[in-house]
Amino acid sequence: MGGRIWVESEVGKGSVFAFAVPFEISATVHRPAVAPIGTGPEPALPALRILLVEDSPDNRTITMAYLEDTPYRVEIAENGDIACKKFTAGNFDLVLMDRQMPVMDGLTATRTIRTWEQANDRPPTPIIALTAAALKGDREKCLAAGCTAFLTKPIKQEVLLQAIKEHSRIVLASSEDEDSRMDPIILRVNSKLVDRIPAYLQNCRQNVVVMLDALDRVDFETVTSLGHQMRGSGAPLVFRPSPTSAPPFRRRPRAPTMTCRASG
Repeated sequence: MGGRIWVESEVGKGSVFAFAVPFEISATVHRPAVAPIGTGPEPALPALRILLVEDSPDNRTITMAYLEDTPYRVEIAENGDIACKKFTAGNFDLVLMDRQMPVMDGLTATRTIRTWEQANDRPPTPIIALTAAALKGDREKCLAAGCTAFLTKPIKQEVLLQAIKEHSRIVLASSEDEDSRMDPIILRVNSKLVDRIPAYLQNCRQNVVVMLDALDRVDFETVTSLGHQMRGSGAPLVFRPSPTSAPPFRRRPRAPTMTCRASG
């Protein structure tokens, strides 16, 4: 780029490393002013209670800085064991879960939280896994443990904010004005089943992960069984199969390979 890099060093005092790169000033571009987070034409962000589970002080500082200008209220847990205790004692809307931590790792903590939710008839709270691991299969392991989403470090601020926005559990409003603006699919669901929708969708997600693993192991019975369960289990929650969906899979005798096609 036509620049240079150099070092100036003096014994007993230290060294200075520097570089210089010449750049031309680009033409001025008139861009619309960016509105502060939570303002403007989009609805204001809800005041979510977020549990940040992270053992690294640096990563905690960065994440807290990302969320500083939002209405989110963040509480910190330094490891999975502390996170489980705080989660069961508090009322959190979302969890940011680091995967690798001392005492108790993020996947074990996630399984513990899901078990507690099921035992206490609680809908699953969104858990976003934050991990530096980017190996094949890591995402599937996080989802199979019960995580709602998977983000790879280093995480950009806009990516984290978008993930929180997308995966936040929507609390149904009680006012008539807000009820009139709710998604029609929610209005058609029996009120006793509304709280079960997140659990149902989470189970579907985990079933898909198990089915993909079963395909790799050529375990067609598991694929067929779970596929059959998912095909009709959503009817009570108004999740009906598409009229163009593919027919149920049937195993072909002595077939060395299998091709799956899904639509709808």
